[in-house]
Amino acid sequence: MVFIEEKHSYLSSLANQPKQSALYALVSDEILQLPQGNFSETDSIYYSSIQAIKKNSREEFNSQYAKISKRKVSENSVAPFIHDDFLIFTLVIGVLKFELEKDWLLGVITKRAKNATTTTFENLLTENYQSKANIHSLILTFLFLLDKSKITNELLVEAYNSMSDITQSFKSDFIRIIHYRAFDLIIQFKLPRDTDRISKLLEFETRFKKRINVITYLTYNILLLLILIGAYRILHSLPEDLKSKINEVGILIGIGGVGLFGNIIPKWRMKFKELIFRFFGYRNTQ
Repeated sequence: MVFIEEKHSYLSSLANQPKQSALYALVSDEILQLPQGNFSETDSIYYSSIQAIKKNSREEFNSQYAKISKRKVSENSVAPFIHDDFLIFTLVIGVLKFELEKDWLLGVITKRAKNATTTTFENLLTENYQSKANIHSLILTFLFLLDKSKITNELLVEAYNSMSDITQSFKSDFIRIIHYRAFDLIIQFKLPRDTDRISKLLEFETRFKKRINVITYLTYNILLLLILIGAYRILHSLPEDLKSKINEVGILIGIGGVGLFGNIIPKWRMKFKELIFRFFGYRNTQ
């Protein structure tokens, strides 16, 4: 009970700490409240990157990543952003989530002070989740956001054990927030007592979503093609005197243009994908 009370008290105090609040919003289901005021370029990139990740906007995140990745990082650099755990973790999530080039970020991480957090960041980028040198609560929090199927019972136990070390749990706001989030996840996953089975279900969920994306693409484009073919046949079934009054080429170009236009607008395809998800009884399409 003491731990829970401390957790609640600490999270309540984040209302006056925008950077910490933004991190907690990133790793949880909390709504991101963007702070008001003037910020450094680095902090602006941090907040905007979190917002892009929460919105699942690859374009917006890539825009922020392009800004910061222009910075040259030399050996023994003392640039503050290199040692900003909040920013680096956010960039790691975004780069892997949106499958962006990660060489620059990996180079930045290798020039940080060597500690458990730095090691874990590097292992996240290289997908080395099993290393004993990792901060397991950080791995758990990360995987819950990007790939729940890789969460195992062993990882949950390791994360819980690492959180039991008070000196590690509260050495920084960054680690403290990660530990508190991991604590919630451990409870969530351990309640059914069969985490490995849940892991397999989550792995199936990942495959299911990928297959639905393929089905959506094929079905959507086949539907557009059928509409075009149907319109073409209807046109040729018209009486000759009526067809002579119609610019056949113009109509076909117009129909083809509608199909192309429909294929370009992502919202149309997303709505179509939602319908397919619902057809299979799956409501959470995020």
